[in-house]
Amino acid sequence: MVNYKYPHARLIIFAKAPLAGYCKTRLIPELGGQGAAQLQEELIDNCLSRLCHEPLCPTELWCSPDTQHPFFGTMSRKFPVSLYPQKGADLGEKMFHAMSFIDSTYTIIVGTDCPEISIKYIETSLILLSKNRNAVIGPAEDGGYVLLGLRCIVEDLFQNILWGTEHVFSQTTHKLDASKYNWQALDTLWDLDDIQDMARYQRLKMV
Repeated sequence: MVNYKYPHARLIIFAKAPLAGYCKTRLIPELGGQGAAQLQEELIDNCLSRLCHEPLCPTELWCSPDTQHPFFGTMSRKFPVSLYPQKGADLGEKMFHAMSFIDSTYTIIVGTDCPEISIKYIETSLILLSKNRNAVIGPAEDGGYVLLGLRCIVEDLFQNILWGTEHVFSQTTHKLDASKYNWQALDTLWDLDDIQDMARYQRLKMV
């Protein structure tokens, strides 16, 4: 049995199945469909290695399109994570469903595309939430966000957002302000989305 430092929190990790043509589609012209799928496997494995080696709280891997890909089963045996299928018409609906699925004191959601996200980054979020911040958000360099942590799950935060654009962070923080959330931004990190990011990722792996 795992003794969690923050047993009343939840960490949700969103991941797409490593299927050729389904994941990392912006990198398919350079890597090919199978190469992009292999990169997806590497990103998921690396993310779980960083965040689940000594997990701070119960951790869930929410899978798209479902939990049936054999790689997800491998991850659930390798790491202390529970598997759940993503459900919803768009990213906002999927995130809201996952974050409100189980009651907890505070919930954090991340993806697997941020090679810099660390257990320290997660703990900083948990500390802020435990000190009565209503929300924490980790900005991404491309205008999105790499982490969202909430004490109270409000559906409006996930509605009418231009997902996949440079407006995601600004639209979300505008909603946080409008809802009078006591929120705080974390350090800005970067996502691996295109070929320029891929070069950056390769340099990071050499460190």
